[in-house]
Amino acid sequence: MTNTDITIVPPIRYNRVQSTLSRGGLPTSNNFSFLKLLDVNTIIGLTPKSIYTEEESIDNKSLIQFIEESNIEYIHFPTDSSAKDKGKNREIPISDEQVIKVIELILRRDSGNIYLYCLNGGQIVSLVIACLRKVQLWSNVSIFEEFICFSQSANNNDRMFVEEFSPKLKVPKKSERVEWLWTGLNENVILNHPSLKDIEFEERLGGT
Repeated sequence: MTNTDITIVPPIRYNRVQSTLSRGGLPTSNNFSFLKLLDVNTIIGLTPKSIYTEEESIDNKSLIQFIEESNIEYIHFPTDSSAKDKGKNREIPISDEQVIKVIELILRRDSGNIYLYCLNGGQIVSLVIACLRKVQLWSNVSIFEEFICFSQSANNNDRMFVEEFSPKLKVPKKSERVEWLWTGLNENVILNHPSLKDIEFEERLGGT
């Protein structure tokens, strides 16, 4: 290895969710080269504090510098720091309203390539992705199989949150939304599916 070689290290619990969406833990300086390869345009943080208000640290400063130098949009959603991970009894640190706002950002084409993170890439990100999968009409079995890959387990509170999640979100018109949302699904099935009854469509799915 020469001095010019760059070590590419993905963030903890990294995974490519869809073509424009990746997930994982809080990025450190070791991960910046990897994020550059992803051509990330938007970083969404699901943590108790924003990196701009968190106590200063070397990693924190370097992340801010990386974001600003790379012209990346940073969006923060404050999660509940009092909802500690208590194993089987862990609580839910994010609200339905926050999840809906995050999903609406994910579905917008102009968000570009998104990296979505919580501190350890586990429960909080998993809850958002599980709710996204519900919007994509995945079965509960498939949703929670994916969930436990990154969060080790899905307790009763996690399952209830996802199962009771009502996607009261706005879906952008075709020219403004990501292409992968309902790939291969019939438009009538989507528009008439009972679990999507609260979704506000800006137009018929086949429009522009």
